[in-house]
Amino acid sequence: MGTDKLYRFRTQFGKGMRHLVLILWSATTIFPLIWTFMNSFKDNSQIFTNSFSLPDPAITTNYPTIFEKLAIGRGVMNSVIYAGFTVLAVCLLSSMTGFYLAKLTRGRLLYTYFIAGMMIPSQALVIPMFVNLRNLHLGNTRTGIILVYSMVEMGFAIFVMTGFIRKSVPDELLEAAAIDGCSVVRSYFTIVLPLARTGIVTVGTFVFLHVWNEFFYALIFLTNQKLTSLNLTTFKLRGQFSSDYGLLATGVVILAVPALIIYAIFQEQVVRGLTAGAVKE
Repeated sequence: MGTDKLYRFRTQFGKGMRHLVLILWSATTIFPLIWTFMNSFKDNSQIFTNSFSLPDPAITTNYPTIFEKLAIGRGVMNSVIYAGFTVLAVCLLSSMTGFYLAKLTRGRLLYTYFIAGMMIPSQALVIPMFVNLRNLHLGNTRTGIILVYSMVEMGFAIFVMTGFIRKSVPDELLEAAAIDGCSVVRSYFTIVLPLARTGIVTVGTFVFLHVWNEFFYALIFLTNQKLTSLNLTTFKLRGQFSSDYGLLATGVVILAVPALIIYAIFQEQVVRGLTAGAVKE
Protein backbone atom coordinates (compact mmCIF):
# COMPACT_ATOMS: atom_id res chain seq x y z
CA MET A 1 0.00 0.00 0.00
CA GLY A 2 2.82 2.36 0.78
CA THR A 3 4.26 1.88 -2.69
CA ASP A 4 0.84 2.46 -4.30
CA LYS A 5 0.30 5.64 -2.31
CA LEU A 6 3.75 6.91 -3.22
CA TYR A 7 3.11 6.15 -6.88
CA ARG A 8 -0.25 7.97 -6.81
CA PHE A 9 1.36 10.92 -5.04
CA ARG A 10 4.10 11.16 -7.64
CA THR A 11 1.55 10.89 -10.44
CA GLN A 12 -0.70 13.60 -8.99
CA PHE A 13 2.28 15.80 -8.17
CA GLY A 14 3.58 15.46 -11.75
CA LYS A 15 0.16 16.34 -13.17
CA GLY A 16 -0.11 19.31 -10.83
CA MET A 17 3.31 20.64 -11.85
CA ARG A 18 2.49 20.26 -15.55
CA HIS A 19 -0.77 22.15 -15.06
CA LEU A 20 1.04 24.85 -13.11
CA VAL A 21 3.62 25.29 -15.87
CA LEU A 22 0.88 25.44 -18.52
CA ILE A 23 -1.08 28.00 -16.49
CA LEU A 24 1.99 30.21 -16.09
CA TRP A 25 2.84 29.89 -19.78
CA SER A 26 -0.75 30.71 -20.78
CA ALA A 27 -0.75 33.75 -18.48
CA THR A 28 2.48 35.11 -19.98
CA THR A 29 1.02 34.59 -23.46
CA ILE A 30 -2.43 36.04 -22.86
CA PHE A 31 -1.37 38.98 -20.69
CA PRO A 32 0.26 41.03 -23.51
CA LEU A 33 -2.92 40.63 -25.58
CA ILE A 34 -5.13 41.83 -22.73
CA TRP A 35 -2.72 44.65 -21.92
CA THR A 36 -2.67 45.86 -25.53
CA PHE A 37 -6.46 45.67 -25.78
CA MET A 38 -6.87 47.72 -22.58
CA ASN A 39 -4.41 50.36 -23.79
CA SER A 40 -6.30 50.69 -27.05
CA PHE A 41 -9.00 52.46 -24.98
CA LYS A 42 -6.57 54.92 -23.37
CA ASP A 43 -4.76 58.09 -24.33
CA ASN A 44 -1.10 58.87 -23.70
CA SER A 45 -1.71 60.41 -20.28
CA GLN A 46 -3.42 57.29 -18.96
CA ILE A 47 -0.78 54.99 -20.47
CA PHE A 48 2.11 56.98 -19.01
CA THR A 49 0.41 57.29 -15.60
CA ASN A 50 -0.57 53.64 -15.18
CA SER A 51 -0.49 51.43 -18.24
CA PHE A 52 -1.63 48.34 -16.30
CA SER A 53 -4.89 49.77 -14.98
CA LEU A 54 -8.30 49.63 -16.58
CA PRO A 55 -9.21 52.60 -18.83
CA ASP A 56 -10.66 55.41 -16.74
CA PRO A 57 -12.34 56.89 -18.65
CA ALA A 58 -12.38 54.63 -21.71
CA ILE A 59 -11.31 56.45 -24.89
CA THR A 60 -13.74 55.10 -27.46
CA THR A 61 -12.54 57.36 -30.26
CA ASN A 62 -9.30 55.49 -30.96
CA TYR A 63 -10.90 52.98 -33.31
CA PRO A 64 -12.86 55.52 -35.41
CA THR A 65 -9.80 57.81 -35.45
CA ILE A 66 -7.44 55.16 -36.80
CA PHE A 67 -9.82 54.42 -39.67
CA GLU A 68 -10.04 58.14 -40.43
CA LYS A 69 -6.29 58.83 -40.29
CA LEU A 70 -5.06 55.73 -42.10
CA ALA A 71 -6.24 53.65 -45.05
CA ILE A 72 -6.84 50.63 -42.82
CA GLY A 73 -9.29 49.08 -45.25
CA ARG A 74 -6.77 49.20 -48.08
CA GLY A 75 -4.07 47.76 -45.83
CA VAL A 76 -6.35 44.89 -44.82
CA MET A 77 -7.22 44.20 -48.47
CA ASN A 78 -3.55 44.18 -49.50
CA SER A 79 -2.59 41.87 -46.65
CA VAL A 80 -5.43 39.50 -47.51
CA ILE A 81 -4.31 39.46 -51.17
CA TYR A 82 -0.66 38.82 -50.29
CA ALA A 83 -1.46 36.13 -47.72
CA GLY A 84 -4.17 34.47 -49.78
CA PHE A 85 -2.25 34.13 -53.04
CA THR A 86 0.91 33.09 -51.20
CA VAL A 87 -1.01 30.35 -49.40
CA LEU A 88 -2.46 29.08 -52.69
CA ALA A 89 0.90 29.08 -54.45
CA VAL A 90 2.85 27.52 -51.58
CA CYS A 91 0.28 24.83 -50.80
CA LEU A 92 -0.01 23.77 -54.45
CA LEU A 93 3.72 23.76 -55.23
CA SER A 94 4.82 22.25 -51.91
CA SER A 95 2.26 19.44 -52.12
CA MET A 96 3.38 18.64 -55.68
CA THR A 97 7.03 18.69 -54.64
CA GLY A 98 6.30 16.69 -51.49
CA PHE A 99 4.47 14.06 -53.57
CA TYR A 100 7.44 13.76 -55.91
CA LEU A 101 10.02 13.58 -53.12
CA ALA A 102 8.02 11.18 -50.96
CA LYS A 103 6.64 8.77 -53.55
CA LEU A 104 8.23 9.20 -56.99
CA THR A 105 11.92 9.36 -56.12
CA ARG A 106 14.08 7.84 -53.41
CA GLY A 107 16.96 10.29 -53.79
CA ARG A 108 17.77 12.50 -50.83
CA LEU A 109 19.86 15.10 -52.62
CA LEU A 110 16.94 17.15 -53.94
CA TYR A 111 15.15 16.97 -50.59
CA THR A 112 18.30 18.15 -48.84
CA TYR A 113 18.61 20.98 -51.35
CA PHE A 114 15.13 22.28 -50.52
CA ILE A 115 15.54 21.86 -46.77
CA ALA A 116 18.92 23.63 -46.83
CA GLY A 117 17.06 26.78 -47.80
CA MET A 118 15.60 26.88 -44.29
CA MET A 119 19.10 27.39 -42.91
CA ILE A 120 19.75 30.59 -44.88
CA PRO A 121 18.80 33.80 -43.03
CA SER A 122 16.03 35.50 -44.96
CA GLN A 123 17.72 38.89 -44.60
CA ALA A 124 20.70 37.56 -46.59
CA LEU A 125 18.45 37.10 -49.62
CA VAL A 126 17.17 40.66 -49.86
CA ILE A 127 19.76 42.02 -52.32
CA PRO A 128 19.59 39.15 -54.86
CA MET A 129 15.79 39.16 -54.69
CA PHE A 130 15.70 42.92 -55.18
CA VAL A 131 17.97 42.65 -58.25
CA ASN A 132 15.93 39.79 -59.74
CA LEU A 133 12.63 41.60 -59.23
CA ARG A 134 14.06 44.72 -60.84
CA ASN A 135 15.31 42.72 -63.84
CA LEU A 136 11.89 41.09 -64.21
CA HIS A 137 10.15 44.49 -63.86
CA LEU A 138 8.26 43.18 -60.83
CA GLY A 139 9.67 45.57 -58.27
CA ASN A 140 7.11 47.34 -56.11
CA THR A 141 4.24 45.19 -57.41
CA ARG A 142 1.81 42.76 -55.83
CA THR A 143 3.08 39.95 -58.04
CA GLY A 144 6.66 40.62 -56.96
CA ILE A 145 5.98 40.57 -53.22
CA ILE A 146 3.87 37.42 -53.57
CA LEU A 147 6.77 35.72 -55.37
CA VAL A 148 9.11 36.80 -52.56
CA TYR A 149 6.81 35.43 -49.86
CA SER A 150 6.29 32.18 -51.78
CA MET A 151 10.01 31.62 -52.15
CA VAL A 152 10.71 32.33 -48.49
CA GLU A 153 7.99 29.95 -47.25
CA MET A 154 8.66 27.11 -49.68
CA GLY A 155 11.42 25.34 -47.71
CA PHE A 156 9.32 24.90 -44.57
CA ALA A 157 6.26 23.91 -46.62
CA ILE A 158 8.15 21.22 -48.56
CA PHE A 159 9.61 19.86 -45.33
CA VAL A 160 6.15 19.44 -43.78
CA MET A 161 4.38 18.17 -46.91
CA THR A 162 7.06 15.61 -47.79
CA GLY A 163 6.92 14.05 -44.33
CA PHE A 164 3.14 14.16 -44.23
CA ILE A 165 2.63 12.57 -47.65
CA ARG A 166 5.25 9.92 -46.93
CA LYS A 167 3.33 8.84 -43.81
CA SER A 168 -0.29 9.47 -44.86
CA VAL A 169 -0.48 8.26 -48.46
CA PRO A 170 -0.05 4.45 -48.73
CA ASP A 171 2.22 3.19 -51.49
CA GLU A 172 -0.23 0.35 -52.14
CA LEU A 173 -2.98 2.81 -53.00
CA LEU A 174 -0.80 4.57 -55.56
CA GLU A 175 0.34 1.26 -57.03
CA ALA A 176 -3.26 0.08 -57.38
CA ALA A 177 -4.16 3.35 -59.10
CA ALA A 178 -1.21 2.96 -61.50
CA ILE A 179 -2.29 -0.61 -62.35
CA ASP A 180 -5.77 0.71 -63.17
CA GLY A 181 -4.20 3.17 -65.61
CA CYS A 182 -4.26 6.28 -63.42
CA SER A 183 -1.60 8.79 -64.46
CA VAL A 184 0.70 10.52 -62.00
CA VAL A 185 -1.16 13.81 -62.39
CA ARG A 186 -4.53 12.17 -61.81
CA SER A 187 -3.15 10.28 -58.80
CA TYR A 188 -2.02 13.58 -57.35
CA PHE A 189 -5.41 15.27 -57.69
CA THR A 190 -7.64 12.31 -56.83
CA ILE A 191 -5.60 10.49 -54.18
CA VAL A 192 -2.79 12.63 -52.75
CA LEU A 193 -4.65 15.93 -52.31
CA PRO A 194 -7.64 14.46 -50.39
CA LEU A 195 -5.39 12.36 -48.12
CA ALA A 196 -2.99 15.26 -47.54
CA ARG A 197 -5.70 17.74 -46.63
CA THR A 198 -4.61 18.04 -43.00
CA GLY A 199 -1.01 18.69 -44.03
CA ILE A 200 -2.14 21.32 -46.53
CA VAL A 201 -4.23 23.06 -43.86
CA THR A 202 -1.21 23.02 -41.54
CA VAL A 203 1.06 24.57 -44.15
CA GLY A 204 -1.59 27.07 -45.23
CA THR A 205 -2.21 28.22 -41.67
CA PHE A 206 1.45 28.80 -40.90
CA VAL A 207 2.09 30.52 -44.24
CA PHE A 208 -0.92 32.80 -43.72
CA LEU A 209 0.26 33.78 -40.25
CA HIS A 210 3.83 34.38 -41.44
CA VAL A 211 2.77 36.56 -44.36
CA TRP A 212 0.12 38.40 -42.36
CA ASN A 213 2.67 39.35 -39.68
CA GLU A 214 5.59 39.91 -42.08
CA PHE A 215 7.14 43.37 -41.99
CA PHE A 216 10.74 43.28 -43.23
CA TYR A 217 10.18 42.35 -46.88
CA ALA A 218 7.14 44.59 -47.17
CA LEU A 219 9.19 47.53 -45.89
CA ILE A 220 11.96 46.85 -48.44
CA PHE A 221 9.97 45.96 -51.54
CA LEU A 222 6.77 48.02 -51.21
CA THR A 223 7.21 51.77 -51.49
CA ASN A 224 3.93 52.50 -53.29
CA GLN A 225 1.46 53.68 -50.66
CA LYS A 226 -1.39 51.92 -52.46
CA LEU A 227 0.35 48.56 -52.05
CA THR A 228 1.33 48.75 -48.37
CA SER A 229 0.23 45.90 -46.14
CA LEU A 230 -1.63 46.31 -42.86
CA ASN A 231 1.66 45.93 -40.98
CA LEU A 232 3.20 48.88 -42.82
CA THR A 233 0.00 50.89 -42.46
CA THR A 234 0.06 50.38 -38.69
CA PHE A 235 3.74 51.30 -38.58
CA LYS A 236 2.84 54.78 -39.85
CA LEU A 237 1.27 55.51 -36.45
CA ARG A 238 4.77 55.69 -34.99
CA GLY A 239 5.99 59.30 -35.00
CA GLN A 240 9.58 60.46 -35.29
CA PHE A 241 9.57 62.41 -32.02
CA SER A 242 6.30 61.41 -30.35
CA SER A 243 3.61 58.82 -30.82
CA ASP A 244 0.02 58.26 -29.82
CA TYR A 245 0.42 54.95 -28.04
CA GLY A 246 -3.32 54.48 -27.67
CA LEU A 247 -3.65 54.53 -31.47
CA LEU A 248 -0.64 52.24 -31.77
CA ALA A 249 -2.29 49.72 -29.44
CA THR A 250 -5.47 50.02 -31.50
CA GLY A 251 -3.55 49.24 -34.68
CA VAL A 252 -1.90 46.22 -33.05
CA VAL A 253 -5.30 44.90 -31.98
CA ILE A 254 -6.68 45.27 -35.51
CA LEU A 255 -3.59 43.51 -36.86
CA ALA A 256 -3.72 40.64 -34.35
CA VAL A 257 -7.42 39.77 -34.43
CA PRO A 258 -7.51 38.08 -37.89
CA ALA A 259 -4.41 36.01 -37.09
CA LEU A 260 -5.92 34.84 -33.79
CA ILE A 261 -9.20 33.91 -35.51
CA ILE A 262 -7.45 31.91 -38.25
CA TYR A 263 -5.33 29.99 -35.78
CA ALA A 264 -8.29 29.34 -33.47
CA ILE A 265 -10.25 27.84 -36.38
CA PHE A 266 -7.49 25.56 -37.66
CA GLN A 267 -5.51 24.80 -34.50
CA GLU A 268 -6.59 21.16 -34.19
CA GLN A 269 -5.69 20.35 -37.79
CA VAL A 270 -2.39 22.20 -37.39
CA VAL A 271 -1.43 20.05 -34.40
CA ARG A 272 -2.44 16.84 -36.19
CA GLY A 273 -0.57 17.87 -39.33
CA LEU A 274 2.65 18.72 -37.52
CA THR A 275 2.48 15.53 -35.45
CA ALA A 276 1.92 13.34 -38.50
CA GLY A 277 4.15 15.07 -41.00
CA ALA A 278 6.99 17.06 -39.52
CA VAL A 279 8.90 14.11 -38.08
CA LYS A 280 12.03 13.01 -39.90
CA GLU A 281 12.33 9.29 -40.41
